[in-house]
Amino acid sequence: MPDQLIVCQSCGFTADEEKRDGETGGDHLLKQLQALYEQWPRRDELAIAPTGCLCICEQPCAIAYVGTGKPTYLFTDLDPTTCAADLLTAAELYLDSKDGMVPLFKLPDDLQSHRTARIPPAPSGSRA
Repeated sequence: MPDQLIVCQSCGFTADEEKRDGETGGDHLLKQLQALYEQWPRRDELAIAPTGCLCICEQPCAIAYVGTGKPTYLFTDLDPTTCAADLLTAAELYLDSKDGMVPLFKLPDDLQSHRTARIPPAPSGSRA
């Protein structure tokens, strides 16, 4: 299974502006990402997946990077009108890291202050 960039479709454009022209910030971001993704050379390594809600409603717009054996990264307070290209750049860093560790300083400048959490990967192996 490829790594995923998960986009919260319920997120507003900001905490005070849920919809613009009838569209949520999350749906707008998803459309922006999908347009860039069509020409992105690494489509087979990363899936863009929408989710109903990432439960960080006070900090829209939110996305997460998820990969098998890798930490999950949560980014919040994103501007859905301007961040799509930076998110794909960050995705390349995530894909290029075998263990999923991406130092903050390597992220695009406009994303650095939006990294909210790094959640450790689930333990592998069976339980006794």
